[in-house]
Amino acid sequence: MGDETPRTAFDDPDTLRAWQRTLRRSTTALTFWSLSLPGFFVVATLLWESLVGGSLPVYVIVPLVLVSAVGIGLSERRRSHVKQMKGILSVYAWQDHAPLKSVHSGDIAHFQLPDPDASNQRVSVVALRYGLGKQWRAAMTEARDQGFALAGDPRFGIVITPRGQRELIAVRPKHPPLSSGRPNGVDEASWQQAQAAGIAH
Repeated sequence: MGDETPRTAFDDPDTLRAWQRTLRRSTTALTFWSLSLPGFFVVATLLWESLVGGSLPVYVIVPLVLVSAVGIGLSERRRSHVKQMKGILSVYAWQDHAPLKSVHSGDIAHFQLPDPDASNQRVSVVALRYGLGKQWRAAMTEARDQGFALAGDPRFGIVITPRGQRELIAVRPKHPPLSSGRPNGVDEASWQQAQAAGIAH
């Protein structure tokens, strides 16, 4: 980041490039899994006919369809979160957060952040994961141990990145608001900002 604090996270060119890179990866994954459905079937059919002969049995087809369906579902979910990041990054500025010194369990996705309208209160949040990728785990470990930047409102949704902005990670409140409308404890300015970012309704 430069010497001047950008008005929003997207005013920082490094952030824009990181988001575009994340979008490309999610689009590539979705394309791969979408093509895998017919692709797995064609490859399995050719192998079966050459090695065994006859039509591909159902007990081979079903697992292939299930694997592709799970991959497509996870990829679509990831892509929707990446698109929602855009709203957050175009409204909120980055804020530095110190390393998380509290001892945590094996699940590194869960942690707490200060309430923007009541600094003495904490908001429990969870970082969204997609499978058990080493890259995601390495980024989360780095963020927890060395500090990170965050943009957004932890009561509705945020984006965090380890220092250096190599990875953007979507984070949601562990206990999101149960109903629409401005929750108690959220001031009007915070509510309007969250609505502008598309993370509050």
